[in-house]
Amino acid sequence: MTPARPPRAPVISAPPPKRPVRRSRRVGQVLFGAGVALVLLGLGAAGGYWLADAGTRWLPSMMGGLLGAGMMALVLMIAGLVIIGPYAGREIGRKRIVACTALLLVAGIARVAVHWAATPRPLQEIGEAAFYRSFERDRARVDELSRTLAGLRAALEARGHRFPVEGDGPVASADEERFLVDVWSGFVHTALALDQIRAFYEDYFAFDLSRSERDRHVRSFLLTFAAELALYEHTAAVVELLGRNPTVVKLLQLERRDRGLKAESVTWMREQVLGVFDFARVVAGREYLDWLAMMHDAELDAEARGYGPLWGRVAGTLARLGEQGTLGLAVTSAAAELDPLMRTVKRTTLPVQASVARWMGDYKYRHEGRYLITEAQTEAMRAALAPGDILLARKNWYLSNMGLPGFWPHALLYIGDADELSAAFDDDPRVTAWVERRGDRAEPFTAYLARTYPEAWRAREAAAAAGHPVLVIEALSEGVVQSALHHAAGDYLAALRPRRLPNWVRARAVDYAFRSLGVPYDWDFDFATDRPLVCTELVWRAYRPRAGGPGLDIATVTVAGRQTLPANEFARVFAEERDAGTPQMELVYYLEGNESAGDAVVSDVLGFVATHTRSKWDFAQE
Repeated sequence: MTPARPPRAPVISAPPPKRPVRRSRRVGQVLFGAGVALVLLGLGAAGGYWLADAGTRWLPSMMGGLLGAGMMALVLMIAGLVIIGPYAGREIGRKRIVACTALLLVAGIARVAVHWAATPRPLQEIGEAAFYRSFERDRARVDELSRTLAGLRAALEARGHRFPVEGDGPVASADEERFLVDVWSGFVHTALALDQIRAFYEDYFAFDLSRSERDRHVRSFLLTFAAELALYEHTAAVVELLGRNPTVVKLLQLERRDRGLKAESVTWMREQVLGVFDFARVVAGREYLDWLAMMHDAELDAEARGYGPLWGRVAGTLARLGEQGTLGLAVTSAAAELDPLMRTVKRTTLPVQASVARWMGDYKYRHEGRYLITEAQTEAMRAALAPGDILLARKNWYLSNMGLPGFWPHALLYIGDADELSAAFDDDPRVTAWVERRGDRAEPFTAYLARTYPEAWRAREAAAAAGHPVLVIEALSEGVVQSALHHAAGDYLAALRPRRLPNWVRARAVDYAFRSLGVPYDWDFDFATDRPLVCTELVWRAYRPRAGGPGLDIATVTVAGRQTLPANEFARVFAEERDAGTPQMELVYYLEGNESAGDAVVSDVLGFVATHTRSKWDFAQE
């Protein structure tokens, strides 16, 4: 028997050795990948340049598109990792899916933020042409208000003996108390007016930094930053100065309703203007200014486009603040935040409340009860007036003059008494025809007024019987009212008469004034509706052309984003149209005040033409 053979061990052949990857092959792969990346980068750069050259906005169009493409890419990557299956089950796969999901969430949040940032702001909605007009006017306004803050600050610094470096300082006399309250209330309300402009232009980011909107972006940033710096610089100096004398601070911290000042007003200003948030805005604004100059040559562009001085003013203010050192500014801001008497609500804007504006219009801080124009002068002027004349009036030393642009702060309509109205309109057949269209019956104009506005007409008759006729209609803080001519006069008074307008248009203007009696005052100074009304809006709407018919063509202007019409515009339009030989109005009478002489005199058309560029600070005459 043949013995069994032991089983043969299986032969296991060794795997062939791996061929080592040549170093040159790896270098080739790297070079090929780099070439593909460069091609993609080149295509992306070319596409980006084309989009930018075509005026595509970075926000929201380009950024939104990039984020959308990135989100789609992340979704595809996550889907691919899941489909791979076993690979996705490995630890490295799960980590990549989690990472991609987190990036997708971040991209989604960024996409929402881009959508929010692209929401139209009031700064954008005014239109490009209106923006540039608004910018020029508000730039001049920021300059004026900044100078006013500097002047009020200098007035306080001139009383240095009241603000010793050490000690409480002497108690102010009665005259000095009035001076301090006057200056402080003026400072607060000037700051309010300046902050309105700052708040409007702080939406500068709504303008894209791409080529199509970069100019408006930079202009808006410079204007809001200039206002911010002026508020910060002068408020910091004034509050620090006042803080040297606790007795002065106690005086100014008292509530003064007659001045529109709430209790703790010094603390309030510190908190509203000098807080940590405001300090952060100053620091961030400085860095952003440098970035604009470095990355976009914005400073050179500003010089080329004519607003280089604004850039220089901002840089100069930053240099002055820099002399205090960042630490000093931070301490000032921290102190404002930590003051136990501060308000808890941070400032996003300092809106001018109706109560403050009403007080500013009613408060005369010097020569109370005294005006330069006498009643005899208004009676003599009355002989030259006719119903429908436009009056421009100015009363010196009212605080409201500080917050209104230009020399002339007030406009109103001369109506006259019943006899003047009858002589002007009752016998004119075209006026009678207009009355018939308006009131459904042919009757004299005065009969129409008496029937249509019986309460107002009875009030006029009663005032005339008492020897105090009401001859004008004007919009004041209490609303649209009838007033005596001398009450409306004050220190300067000019009468403009529309030229070459049919008599029925003047009658229509008078009718509109009667119809507006009792309408409240418009504290927003918004011309969008005729309810409520501001003083110049009453006049503007009374003579505004309707349905292509005759009227006065006086365009509104944009001030801090609102369409409005300062009274000074009537004088400016008159002067410019007179020079051009196309006047819509003629000067009927002009009474010009003189503070140094303490009276007013009848002046001529050349004297009136100069008023629209005249300084509002009439105390300079003294």
